[in-house]
Amino acid sequence: MNCAVCGGAVSQVAEKRLGRYRDETVEVESEFLRCEECQEEFFSPAQMSAHIRSVKNEIRKRYGLLPPEKIVAIRKKLELTQDELEQLLGTGPKVVVRWESGKVIQGRGQDNILRLLDCDPTIVKTLRQIQQLRHNEQDKYQRANKPNPKMVAQAV
Repeated sequence: MNCAVCGGAVSQVAEKRLGRYRDETVEVESEFLRCEECQEEFFSPAQMSAHIRSVKNEIRKRYGLLPPEKIVAIRKKLELTQDELEQLLGTGPKVVVRWESGKVIQGRGQDNILRLLDCDPTIVKTLRQIQQLRHNEQDKYQRANKPNPKMVAQAV
């Protein structure tokens, strides 16, 4: 590979680099490319992905949050799919996928619940009961607030 700036030869280098995630800055070991002639530095797409993942992992360590591989292990221990865990935790779609791939850092509250589930897997049953209660309450609300066809016709 040649330098995009001067055409010189490039070498792969591993050094500590600063990285940012939201308002946080951390220093991580990263691999990148450096031109031997003009000293221009740049990341390949794979190196950039690895750098970003390292930055997020360092942020997780700073705040004592579970790493992605531990989230995967907890979910598998509970014998849940990613979708099932998302439903139990009340998150949006693909959130667990993003936690497990390292693309998104879970919040402290979500981290706490994951740790509780790891310590006491019977909590899954309780979460399912909560889901059922919520579903029943929503059904009751919808039945109580179903539009009356006579009232709708009078309003028109």
